[in-house]
Amino acid sequence: MTSTLYPDLFNDVFGPIMQPGSSSHTAAPCRLGYVAHSLLGEQPRRVRVFLDQGGSFAGSFGLMGEDSALLAGTMGILPDDVRIFDAPQLAARAGIDWAFEFGEMRESTHANAIKFVLTGQSGRQLTLVGDSTGGGMIETKLVNGYPLRAKGDAFVLLLFDPEQIVTDAQVALLRTQLPTLVEAGVTYANGKGKLHFFKTAGSPDLVAIRTMLPGVQVQLLKPVLPVITRQDRKPQLFDTMIRWREVADAHGLPLWEVAVQYEVDASCWTRSSVVDYMRMVAKKMHRQTHAAYEENLAVPASPFKINMAAAWDRYISSSRRLLDETAANTIRWAYGAGAGIPGVETVAGPMGGGGGYIYAAMCAVKDAKGFSCDDLLRGLFVAAGVGAIAFTRTEPTGEVIGCTGECGICGAMASAGIVEMAGGTPGQVENAASLSLQSAIGMPCDPIPGGFGQPCHSRIITATCMASVFADLALAGREAVLPLHEAIDVADAVGRRLPPELLCTCQGGAAVAPAARKQAAAYKAWFEQTERDGTMRPPANLF
Repeated sequence: MTSTLYPDLFNDVFGPIMQPGSSSHTAAPCRLGYVAHSLLGEQPRRVRVFLDQGGSFAGSFGLMGEDSALLAGTMGILPDDVRIFDAPQLAARAGIDWAFEFGEMRESTHANAIKFVLTGQSGRQLTLVGDSTGGGMIETKLVNGYPLRAKGDAFVLLLFDPEQIVTDAQVALLRTQLPTLVEAGVTYANGKGKLHFFKTAGSPDLVAIRTMLPGVQVQLLKPVLPVITRQDRKPQLFDTMIRWREVADAHGLPLWEVAVQYEVDASCWTRSSVVDYMRMVAKKMHRQTHAAYEENLAVPASPFKINMAAAWDRYISSSRRLLDETAANTIRWAYGAGAGIPGVETVAGPMGGGGGYIYAAMCAVKDAKGFSCDDLLRGLFVAAGVGAIAFTRTEPTGEVIGCTGECGICGAMASAGIVEMAGGTPGQVENAASLSLQSAIGMPCDPIPGGFGQPCHSRIITATCMASVFADLALAGREAVLPLHEAIDVADAVGRRLPPELLCTCQGGAAVAPAARKQAAAYKAWFEQTERDGTMRPPANLF
């Protein structure tokens, strides 16, 4: 029995809902830490985190809140919890001994691989190896040396059986007591016997299971995603825009309705629940982009992060402004999306603030053209569908295909959503998304530590502002030539040919220019001083 896995609109595309930070460097490490915590089954007294010296975390560690996120997760804190910023202080008060170490990662070849070694208050130990796979998503690789692939979309019951005492009859009986069983199997580790795993949509009764299996170590991995994979999940409705358009034509439905059905099939939720959840996501995005201007909240700043939301707001109110209303407000809401205010949740998709940047472009057009909130909601469903295709065909993250996987995919999603809002045809929606993505193919990911978000800032501003331009071009009849899935495949092929130093390691490109090295050294000194002082650093974000 195996589950049908494919990207979900609210797990993979518009998710996670998180505190400010990076989806792959803050949210996902926190989620992996949480998985380790749940499997340990108690609060740790000792935490050791091992990271690859040649991976993406080595060059940026601390820049994107990796340290606090990793530690928070191991204490049972998820990335939407504002306590993530206080994790070191909370761990110190709890008497937890922790350390982060860089070396050769042999258990996983992924650029974002993480190894946790936890010791609980009782002395129990747990080792977990997992990957941050992009957009806040995770995948476990090894648990106590046993292979285990899980992404946090189910309850995973684990029976550690080193002496192989669990019988087939006991396994068969256990399966009958798991009515929401989605997948079951066995993995092996040299010299360690078996690991039985059972993925379920509902929480199993651990007390009853432990009573039934005395002497067997039973642990539970809790889900960390909003949509749980279920037995009756239907096959993926579309994985290209060509197929999406065919389904729409065959059933006489608009694209956004087919996107709603995609999520109904994936989540097994009702249509009204899917629509309501997207409305909730839209409200989160609205606050993410508007709070810096409309709420009396302090925007974090430091010698290496300025409050550009306030600076831009002053500038566009002056007579010096060159841009029209749509472009000026796109940037305004984008700066709001990246303000990084603790307690103001952000929506990832596919980068940390990605949902907010997509919303920024769409909201500016909505306000300028007088579109309704329902128009915007329909656009968000179409944007999410484009994101689902991208997550199906590539790993949209800087560590795998460069900034194309983040800024480029955000731009394509926003362009498609804008055309839908404007009443464009399905063909025009696809042209807009493909045109936008084609403009971003080959971009490296080379952030400058302490560099005020450069060059990422330039790229996300380009993606958000150009979203409406490519939407207009598509509406005017411009053909993209490449269907969207081919543009994504090209972006994937080119991005995977980029050398490691251009994949979010801070070891190449703009990050090694002389001025960038000087900036990074100053940032490192400041970072270390804030650690010694015990002061809280501003949340990591682009702006």
